[in-house]
Amino acid sequence: MTVTVNQFLKHLITSRLMSMDEVQAFLSSLDGDQHPQDGEAFARKLVQKKKLTVFQATAIYRGKPHGLVLGDYTLLDRIGVGGMGQVFKAMHHRMERVVALKVLPAKTMNSPDAIQRFQREVKAAAKLSHPNIVTAFDAREDGGVYSLVMEFVDGVDLARLVTEKGPLEVGRALDYIVQAARGLEHAHLQGVVHRDIKPANLLLDKQGAIKILDMGLARLQEGAVGTVSAAAGLTNVGSLMGTIDFMSPEQALDCRQAACTSDIYSLGCTLYVLLIGHPVFIGETIMARILAHRESPPPSLRAERKDIPAAVDVAFRRMVAKKVEDRFQSMTEVIAALTNLKNAPAAESNTDEIRMPSHVLKAIFDDE
Repeated sequence: MTVTVNQFLKHLITSRLMSMDEVQAFLSSLDGDQHPQDGEAFARKLVQKKKLTVFQATAIYRGKPHGLVLGDYTLLDRIGVGGMGQVFKAMHHRMERVVALKVLPAKTMNSPDAIQRFQREVKAAAKLSHPNIVTAFDAREDGGVYSLVMEFVDGVDLARLVTEKGPLEVGRALDYIVQAARGLEHAHLQGVVHRDIKPANLLLDKQGAIKILDMGLARLQEGAVGTVSAAAGLTNVGSLMGTIDFMSPEQALDCRQAACTSDIYSLGCTLYVLLIGHPVFIGETIMARILAHRESPPPSLRAERKDIPAAVDVAFRRMVAKKVEDRFQSMTEVIAALTNLKNAPAAESNTDEIRMPSHVLKAIFDDE
């Protein structure tokens, strides 16, 4: 269906991205032969003259002008979508600061308890200030739409990086995991557990820094009744929440048991993906994957890649040990162990560099 100039103009004004005076001034600046003949030409001309972004022009052309302006923020582009809502690149009207605006799904905020939980969690997130955590600037409610204003990270998440580039070189993967561990160490010291650590929640900026996304927001799904998306691996059914391929056994059993050691397990699963290119356990059904995390021995990194030092394999298996007491007990321990491996030449890496309980080491190598 062709959109007329008048139809496009009506939607444009409704969007509040331009006033009628601004539109008239824009049209007056065009030569006679440049005046748009239909809505599509009007949209293209506004994008060409940088009056609208492609995202904005497309939404208006499709008759969806509402929501492009939320309070003090103008949406510039959509940069992500997931279980915790849509993420937009946005700009503050007066400060002209570019931010990431996470708009939470209505079903997440469908009760007074959910709203209180949102307010509690964003207060916790606001206490976190660390180079490896995406900074939360503000929490808002505009016309019943709840959103979180965050630092905009110009980069790529590690899930996309591995999908596009393949498994990472060992030193690079360890560097990214250590950076994430530093951010999580800070959060844990503040009493905040992430609960959904995975490659998609680790952003790599153009300076090589890792930034943890959604710090403190994972718990907002608790108590909500949702659905299971097999494609995304996102689970939110009753008390089960998180992402199956990275979820610790105790968290799958009861999300209230998720603690700092659960984040360690998830970070270990993330390390596996960075080095191997696929999740630790691959099952045909969701239940098969959950049971594998609970019962199957962790696979060997070296069985997949011979260039991975044995000590890295040992560290990985300790991170994803089934029993909580057999894992590293803090991110501080993870940082110390992996930093030593990251800085050591591959030929010098050996299992002695990782202090593990003897019964855990025996179980690891007996599995082989």
